[in-house]
Amino acid sequence: MNINFKGIYAANIVPLKTDKSIDKENLAKHVMEISNVKGIRGLLVNGHAGENFTLNANEQIQVLKIIKESIKKESLIISGVNFEDPQEAARIAKEMLDSGADAILIFPPFSWSQGINTQMIYEHHKIISDAVKGPIFIYQSSINSGHLSYTKEILGKLTKLKNIIGIKEGSWNTEKYIENFEFLKNINKNFFVMASGDEHIYPCFKYASDGSQVSLAAIVPEKVVELITNIENKNFDLAQDLDRKLLILAQNIYGKYPPSFATARIKYCLKILKKIPIETMRSSISLDDEEKIQLEKSLKSIGMKI
Repeated sequence: MNINFKGIYAANIVPLKTDKSIDKENLAKHVMEISNVKGIRGLLVNGHAGENFTLNANEQIQVLKIIKESIKKESLIISGVNFEDPQEAARIAKEMLDSGADAILIFPPFSWSQGINTQMIYEHHKIISDAVKGPIFIYQSSINSGHLSYTKEILGKLTKLKNIIGIKEGSWNTEKYIENFEFLKNINKNFFVMASGDEHIYPCFKYASDGSQVSLAAIVPEKVVELITNIENKNFDLAQDLDRKLLILAQNIYGKYPPSFATARIKYCLKILKKIPIETMRSSISLDDEEKIQLEKSLKSIGMKI
């Protein structure tokens, strides 16, 4: 519980074979390359970019174990837990920690978007918190995600639960991020608040942040490290110039409808950068030619060779 989790975490994808089974070899290669980039603190495993909503529990544990064996010893792993059943979530969270995760991140189940109350959210997190001994991060979803975006009342209650040490703050809105940052730091100055909106890295870090958990760092980890390092060193002109270029890529991944295609866009980027062989998704999502062209242009604009 005394680990300093501050830093940049890349939300990795899971390469798949043509039969949609996990490509273990290319998964290991993918995360090893990211882990070896100076300035990357660790990985967010089994996140949305890692298709946690399509991989079953056994596959998620398998992915975690492969990654644990493949990355640098000093790299940290935060593993996502995304299950509707809190009892199942608690069981898997414990197994993830036993399998090498340094912390877990509790995602709000997608069914909550249809309606939820404060007590149900609290109980879901409490059941998981009571079952595990390791550190826990909570997830603040986009302000546009309806009931998945927690109110201050909910956030305040969750910070009181055992082992909850930080938040992946993905409000996707700079003003809301700052508001939640100040609110949570007033409760506990040591609470880890990580700016996790890929389209808002610059303004959030310029204000203050304990780190980030973003999938953009799985595509161009060196560029994300460079951006944040320039901000921390107050080289704001350099940071703004790089941010303008990265923002084009981020908007082409996250800012287009439908947002659920983001992982497919990330995989396509990795494919054309020759970091994975194919962009197969577990679901039936596929991109049209126009989207692919825009992603290619975005990568070229930040100096990537394709």
